[in-house]
Amino acid sequence: MIIINWICIGLIIVVLLVWLYRMVINVRLQLIKPPRDASATFQRKLDYVRQIQQTKHISALLFVTFCLAVGVLLTTYSLFQVQDQLYAVNEQNNVLKDDVQVMKKEQKKLVNKLPVKEYPKEGIGLEEYSWDDLFSDDSREKQYAMESDLSNKLSPYFGLPTTLIVLDIPTQTLNIALAGDLTSEDNRQQIKKNIQAFATEAEGVSNLTQITFQLNVRDGEKQKQDYSCTFSRENGEDKFLMIQED
Repeated sequence: MIIINWICIGLIIVVLLVWLYRMVINVRLQLIKPPRDASATFQRKLDYVRQIQQTKHISALLFVTFCLAVGVLLTTYSLFQVQDQLYAVNEQNNVLKDDVQVMKKEQKKLVNKLPVKEYPKEGIGLEEYSWDDLFSDDSREKQYAMESDLSNKLSPYFGLPTTLIVLDIPTQTLNIALAGDLTSEDNRQQIKKNIQAFATEAEGVSNLTQITFQLNVRDGEKQKQDYSCTFSRENGEDKFLMIQED
C-alpha cells in the first residue's frame, strides 16, 4: 500500500515536470518574433521548429495522459484494498462483539449460580449512620452519600448487580429496589431472609417507620417485578411488621 502511494506521488511529480518543461518551450517559441526583413529560409526553419515542438507537445500530452491513467488505476486499486481491509476489520469487530456478548451472558450465568451471602448476624452497621442529622439537615449531598454507601454494603446480600436505595425523609421511608437477571430459587429464598434480617436491624433506627422492597428481574429483554414487600411500624420504638407481600 505504501509503495503504491509513493508510485502515485512519483507519477504526479513526473507529470508536473513534463508539463512545466513543455510550457517553458511553448512560451519561448511564442516569444520569438521574426524580423520584417527575415528571409524565407529563416521563416521556414522557424515553422519547422514549431512543428517539431508541436509534435513533441502531443507526445508529451499522451505521456501525461498515460501517467495520469496509471495513477488513477493505482489509486483505485489502493482504495479497493483499503475497503477490503475495512471490511475485514468490521468483520473482526463483529466477531469480537459477539464473543463479548457471549462472555457477558456466561458471566451472568456464573454470577447467578453463586450463592447469595447470608445477612450477618451482627448487621451491617445501620446505626452507625448519622440518621438524626439526615432527618434534621436538608442536605441532599449527605443523603446521597449515605444511600450510595448503604447500596454498596447491601449488594452482596441481595445477589443482584443493581441495588438502589432512596430515603424519603417526609414519610420516614427507606425504599430499596433490586434489579438483575433471573436467579436460582435458593438465592430467592436467601434474599427474602436477608430482607427480613435487614428489617430487623433497621428497628434500631428510630427515624424509620417504613421500609419497602422491590425485586425486579430480567427475563430475556423484559423487566418484571418478581417480589415486593413492605415493613411498617407506628413509631421508632416498635418492631417492623410486614404489612404487604407480593
